[in-house]
Amino acid sequence: MTQNHNKSLSWSGDWLAADVLHSSAGLAHQIIVNSKNHMFLFDCGDGTLRDLIIREINPREIEAIFITHGHFDHIGGLWSILGFLRMVGRKKELQIILPRDCKEPISIIEVFKARYEGSISFEINIIEADPNQTFEIGDSKIKTFAVSHSGSIAGSSILAPIPAFGYRIESNSESVAISGDTGDCDGLREMVKDADLALIEATFGKSTSVTDEQLKQVHLSEELAHEIGKLAKDYILVHKGRR
Repeated sequence: MTQNHNKSLSWSGDWLAADVLHSSAGLAHQIIVNSKNHMFLFDCGDGTLRDLIIREINPREIEAIFITHGHFDHIGGLWSILGFLRMVGRKKELQIILPRDCKEPISIIEVFKARYEGSISFEINIIEADPNQTFEIGDSKIKTFAVSHSGSIAGSSILAPIPAFGYRIESNSESVAISGDTGDCDGLREMVKDADLALIEATFGKSTSVTDEQLKQVHLSEELAHEIGKLAKDYILVHKGRR
């Protein structure tokens, strides 16, 4: 499947549907998954609020936000989402689920709550999750999987690993797996296996253009993402970098 960064990719099953609002490495990554009765947002990179409004998706209907890790292209739009929900007077609690010790989004949320103390109409519930933890929300179960991800900066070596999750959403025996940013690891392959749909990051172009350490600790190549995607019944490659 050919990726166009400016055009969303969608998939629909009998019980779950996934909509890639945008996914471009180093810029923004945001995915909506719908069950029959609930809407979940996975990551909220720059422009998430705009992408939702353009697609005529009501941000007030988001049941929970799941964050894969704290890098800017996955959380850059969090403040705008919270600001919009405050502006429109959301009443229902918003759960924000993220890996334990994922400090960047927690800092954003804490500053937001402090800045607008007394005028936020809804409860913001931060849930620091552990690997292999399952959340039951309505008709869906969302399970966390630890994946392998380290940051990188141009001209530097691989940075220290950070807390990072992939998520598998199940509803009525149908499943969608979301890799987040990850190198090749056991948790990723376990999560993807036999899923009805897998959304797999493919940041690097060719495996030969990067080291084995980068493929295990930082990101997947497109070739490796295809290999892992085939463990699922169907898959879409996302989060592509510059080719």
